[in-house]
Amino acid sequence: MLTYLVYGLLFAGLIVLPGYCAIKSWNQPKEVLDWERNKTESPIERRLLDALRAQGYSPRTQIPAGPYRIDIAFPAYKLAIECDGKQYHSGAANKARDRRKDTYLRRNGWQVLRFSGRKINGDTKRVVSRIESELIKRQSK
Repeated sequence: MLTYLVYGLLFAGLIVLPGYCAIKSWNQPKEVLDWERNKTESPIERRLLDALRAQGYSPRTQIPAGPYRIDIAFPAYKLAIECDGKQYHSGAANKARDRRKDTYLRRNGWQVLRFSGRKINGDTKRVVSRIESELIKRQSK
């Protein structure tokens, strides 16, 4: 029972055990990883999640943050990644909502990275590299 509690806290990013790398983890059970993938809401979120996993990262998906949800997140580092598809992130009202969300997250200590669907689909490697840079920067704080 204690083992499940420890694993749960690790996955939530609430504790880090000595010798455990909080950013990368290769030992998470497959069902936990699949559960995170199943929560994604778009093909670009799944593509980016898969690319991050291929590099050994285990981000969380659809994390609640006040009245909002974060597409992909590293809660222990308060790093929020937003995947902006054309369908739900174009138009003045949607852009205004995204700005309000970013403001809310930043006021609550999150770093927000936004990537367009075009960027995720066209240059996934560069997107992952940008995320890695931010994780490394936040890890050293």
